Amino acid sequence: MKRMLRTAVVVKLSALLLAIAAPTVASAATEAYIDCSLQSNACFGYASSDSGPVNFTYQFDYNGVDAIFPADCTNQESCRFYCRYSPGPISARLIVFDANYNIVATTDWVPGLCTQQDIILP
Repeated sequence: MKRMLRTAVVVKLSALLLAIAAPTVASAATEAYIDCSLQSNACFGYASSDSGPVNFTYQFDYNGVDAIFPADCTNQESCRFYCRYSPGPISARLIVFDANYNIVATTDWVPGLCTQQDIILP
């Protein structure tokens, strides 16, 4: 009985030492940022990852305004737009994808303003 107990203790101690010494893989950190508060008709975004290049796209909720986006904003640090006839508030966020187009991060929705002409906001 004593011999069996000693063997069990040695086996458990060996397993514990292996678990402590085993290498761990840190998960890749993905950073994403969006700001639409600097001026009307523009949002500024940024995304990066420790695991390699990422792609990002802007997503807008512009219910009730006639937002026009004259250019594709994918992977651009700024996204410009305007409202020709119905100005008002909008919301925006970034969606970040890895090289295989799996979503790796999203930002929270941030408020913005869509107007006929650019306005520098306080």
